[in-house]
Order: sequence, then C-alpha cells, then structure tokens
Amino acid sequence: NAENGLPQGSIRHFAFKTNDVDQCVKIVRESGYQITVEPKDVVIASNPPFPIRVAFCIGPVGEEIEFFQEK
Repeated sequence: NAENGLPQGSIRHFAFKTNDVDQCVKIVRESGYQITVEPKDVVIASNPPFPIRVAFCIGPVGEEIEFFQEK
C-alpha cells in the first residue's frame, strides 16, 4: 500500500452490505465525506446475473468504502 500513498498495512477498500444504499449515502454526505460514485443500479455478470445497487465514498483516512444492496 505504501506505493499508493497509504501507510503500509492500511486497508484501501472495503464493502458493506446494506438494505438501503441511498440512506447510507445520505448519512455519509451529511457527515461531510466525499461521495465518489452516486448510488446506481448495476448487474454483476454471473450465472444467474446478480443485480445490485451500489455507491462509493472516501472514508476518514482515505480508504474507499463501498455500500451495496441486493436488488
């Protein structure tokens, strides 16, 4: 991770499964953190296809946080 500007041992990305991506984004935004990908619906290519709603933000120490919910 040191080559990415983060201290060694830092977590660069993690994901939370939630029942309401939009509410998570609202709380993150109200807390003053940057939303990098607004909530959107995507389908993960798999068999069968896996539809989700997803959003991303930057956490307090620069980590990328993902929120997703199954559709």
